Amino acid sequence: MKLKYIISILFAGLLFFSSCEEDGLTKTNPNGFTTSSYYQNGLHLEKATNAIYGQFTGSDLYGRMMAYLSRCRSDEHASGGPQLEVHNAKLLNGTYDNTIFTLTAPWQGWYRLIHRANAVIEFGPEIEDPTLDPDIKAHRIAEAKFLRAFAYFYLVVYWGDVPLYTETVKTPDGEKATSPESEIYTLMENDLGEIIPILNVKHDDANLGRATKGAAQLLLARVLMHQGKYGEARAVLLDIYNNGPYELVDNYSDNFQEETEYNEESIFEIGFTGNNFNWWADGNGDSPGDKGHVMFQDVSPTGWRNLVPSDKLINDFERVSDGDAKDDPRLAETVIFEGDTYGPEDEFSLTESAFGWYKYSPMYKLNPGGYYISTINYRNMRFAEVLIKLAECENEVGTPENAIDYLNEIRNRPSVDMPDYPTSNYPCDSKDEIYRAIMHESLVEFSNELLRSVELARWRKNGKFSALNPEPIEYIANNPNKDILPIPSNETNNNSKIND
Repeated sequence: MKLKYIISILFAGLLFFSSCEEDGLTKTNPNGFTTSSYYQNGLHLEKATNAIYGQFTGSDLYGRMMAYLSRCRSDEHASGGPQLEVHNAKLLNGTYDNTIFTLTAPWQGWYRLIHRANAVIEFGPEIEDPTLDPDIKAHRIAEAKFLRAFAYFYLVVYWGDVPLYTETVKTPDGEKATSPESEIYTLMENDLGEIIPILNVKHDDANLGRATKGAAQLLLARVLMHQGKYGEARAVLLDIYNNGPYELVDNYSDNFQEETEYNEESIFEIGFTGNNFNWWADGNGDSPGDKGHVMFQDVSPTGWRNLVPSDKLINDFERVSDGDAKDDPRLAETVIFEGDTYGPEDEFSLTESAFGWYKYSPMYKLNPGGYYISTINYRNMRFAEVLIKLAECENEVGTPENAIDYLNEIRNRPSVDMPDYPTSNYPCDSKDEIYRAIMHESLVEFSNELLRSVELARWRKNGKFSALNPEPIEYIANNPNKDILPIPSNETNNNSKIND
C-alpha cells in the first residue's frame, strides 16, 4: 500500500503561537498545541514526519506548479497553444520576471517543506517516549534531513544563493539573507552523509514511499555532480549499482503506470492516492483524505493540452528514416499522435488534430475524457538515472569505455532493445561525442519526468555545452545571465534582508 500522508490540523510544529494578555484576556488557546508541547510521543513524531511528505502533493509543488517550473525550464516541452497560462508561457519563452506564479508558488512550497522538516529535526530528538523504538525515532529524523536536503537541492539548482534555515523560525523578524551556494551544498553533503547509514535499504508495504538509503545516495550524487565532483559522485553511484536492491524493469512503461509503482527500478516516488485532492482550493498539501494531481490533465491531448512535446524531443528519438538502425520504441510510450489508439484493447483513438504526452497518463487503461485527476505516483528517482549518471562520471574521470557500457545497459532493456553505442549517428570517439550520446539518451529516456531542467542546469553550470552539444534553450544561449532564476517577489517583498 502507498504511504498515507497523515496531516494533522493540530500540527503545531507548523504554526507558532505567541501568548499575549490584554486586559486580562489570554489570546492563546489553552487547549491548543505549541511547538514545545506537541512532540511528546512516537505518534506525534510520525504525524510530523508524514506532514513533510504531504507538502509534496500540494499544488505549489508536485500537485501542479513544480511540474510546470520543471517543464517550462526545459527543451522537451512546447506551448500547446493560447490556452497555456501567461505565467507559464513567460517562463517557457524567457520573458519572465520574479513576480510570475510559476516561480513564487514552488519557492513557497519548498520553504514550507523545509520548515516542517526543521521542526522534526529540532524537536524530534527531545521526545522521551519509552514506547518509541530508538531506531524508528532516528529514522524519522533522518527522513526529515533527507527531505530538507531534497528541497534545498531544487532551490539551489534553480536559484543559486538562497536563504538557509536549519531551525524553525520563532519570531516575525526571523528571516534570513541569502547564503552562498557553497553553504547550501555543505549542509546537504553533511546531512546526507550522516543519514545514509541510518535509512532503511527497503521498507515494508505499510511504509512504501519513505526515504531509503538508495534515495539519499542518489540525491547525494546529484548534489556532488552539480558541483562538478564527478569522482566522489562516481563512488556513491557505484555503491548503489553494486550493492543496492535495484535493477531495470523489463518493460519501460512499468515506470509510469499505477499498477507497477514501487517496482525494482524505483528509488524514490512521490505518492498520490485517490482522486479527491482539490488543488485549486488547497495549495499546502494539508487537506485530509487521499491525494491526486493534475500533472497529466495539464498536458493531456484529451484535456487542457497546455504543453506538448517539443519538435526537438520528437526529432531526437532514433528512427530508421533518419538513418538509424531501428525506431526507438520509447517514442510510442512517451508521445501520442493524432490517430493513435489507446485504452483497454485500443478501444479509443485520437481523432482531433492534436498530439500530446502519453507517458504518465492513465490513457493506457481508460479514456480520461476532459477533466481528470491522476493518481499515478511520480517517480522522482529510478535506477536508470544511476546508470546514466555513472556514464557521465566515467566520461569525466577518463574511462569512456565504462561510460558506453552503462548507456548500453539502458538501451538493452528488453522492451527497448536499441543497438549499442557507438552507432552511425552517435559515434563515441571523443569525450564530446560521448557527452552527445549521454545528452541524447537522457532526453529520450527521461522526457516528461521533470528531470531534464535539472540536467540542463548541471551541464550549464559545469560548462559541458560545446559546439557539438550547444545550449538548447535559446534565450539562455543569448543571455547567460538567465542561467539561474530571480528570487521570487513574495520573498523579496517580505524578507527585508534580501535586496530585490
